[in-house]
Amino acid sequence: MRKLVSVLVVIALLGFGTSRGLDWWNYNLNTPVSPASQSVVFHIDQGELASQISDDLYTQRLIRDRNAFDLYVRLTNAGPKFEAGTFLLNRNMSMVQIIDALEHGRPDQVVVTIPEGFPLKFQAQYVEKSGIGTAADYLAAAKDPALASSYDFLASRPTAADPPLEGYLFPDTYSVDKSVGVKELIKAQLDQFGHVFSPDLRQQVAQATAARPAETVEAIVILASMVEREANKDSDRGNVCSVYYNRLKIGMPLGVDGTLLYALGRLTPEPTYPELQMNTPYNTRKHAGLPPGPISNPGKAALLACINPPQTKFLYYFTDPQGGTHFETNQTDFCRDLQSHGMNC
Repeated sequence: MRKLVSVLVVIALLGFGTSRGLDWWNYNLNTPVSPASQSVVFHIDQGELASQISDDLYTQRLIRDRNAFDLYVRLTNAGPKFEAGTFLLNRNMSMVQIIDALEHGRPDQVVVTIPEGFPLKFQAQYVEKSGIGTAADYLAAAKDPALASSYDFLASRPTAADPPLEGYLFPDTYSVDKSVGVKELIKAQLDQFGHVFSPDLRQQVAQATAARPAETVEAIVILASMVEREANKDSDRGNVCSVYYNRLKIGMPLGVDGTLLYALGRLTPEPTYPELQMNTPYNTRKHAGLPPGPISNPGKAALLACINPPQTKFLYYFTDPQGGTHFETNQTDFCRDLQSHGMNC
């Protein structure tokens, strides 16, 4: 009887161990390190061993277990198939997807990273640095009228807008075929804008909320483009956009110096006193309402901040010398707060 019990215990333990082992195996192979999209540029040198690749993937937090990676590579004989070159991976890719991507790299791919919040003419400088094409090539390709007619989210963009795609060339990291060049990059940026500013979000935009009126996609992009230039932290973006909605509601000029800088064709320094007197529709100190178009290409956080802003009574904000953003409901408190940080009202 004791022998039977012992055998049953051993069988149970083996079954438990097998089950746990299968869980570990499936988890590491099929569950990404992160559910959120986080692009990672990954490079494989010519002749690099699979064990070195495993270490690099683990260091860059693309896989969670080197042993699982090494075992899978040996079982599938994937190691000899890895291509040398630069790859655009993502932390929301499973280990199986990552290994597949490393087996099918193309040597003519170029990785381009474009930061959030830059106007088109400044995005072009990042494109040129990547080697995929000149800034002039990129700017010329962005004026292709065929592109604008291919995306429904551009329907509310004025047909005479110049540049026609300002605000919609989504900032992100892209892997682009060098033989196709800047045209493929622009198409990828527009595709990514449509993915981030999804049809569901576009439906939300058309419906008024307590914090904002019903809007067009163009209005949201304009607002988000200003938020991107004005707010340093994601946590401040919603409040900054609430200031704009509150001012628009009462007909108060937005007073965003970044819009005037856009008309002046620069990012810094702040406008001078004579420049602040300029009579341009981008001078939102003089002209109430939105400027004629977006002043930058905003990222996801800024877009969401203006689609779903908090409901506040803020009418004023400023950024202190340390980069913190302060919000006030009236000019008296605004001036007092400015002066307490050594700034003039």
